[in-house]
Amino acid sequence: METTSIRLPIRNLPEQFDRSRISTILDEIEIALMDNGGVYASTCADSMTITVEVPTNQLVDATACLKDLQLI
Repeated sequence: METTSIRLPIRNLPEQFDRSRISTILDEIEIALMDNGGVYASTCADSMTITVEVPTNQLVDATACLKDLQLI
């Protein structure tokens, strides 16, 4: 299965996300993608970015969900 990586800068996260709790943010993103978009995604973070791995065939649904979360 082909996947696409979406990278989000941590410094640009909206106020509703607590940047000091990155693991919670990752869980929230994965849950929202599954519940709202039906997208099976995996997330990880380094010190500057959050990476969201989604199946390429679900990219449109994933981006719509991330837009609803104000992440893109």
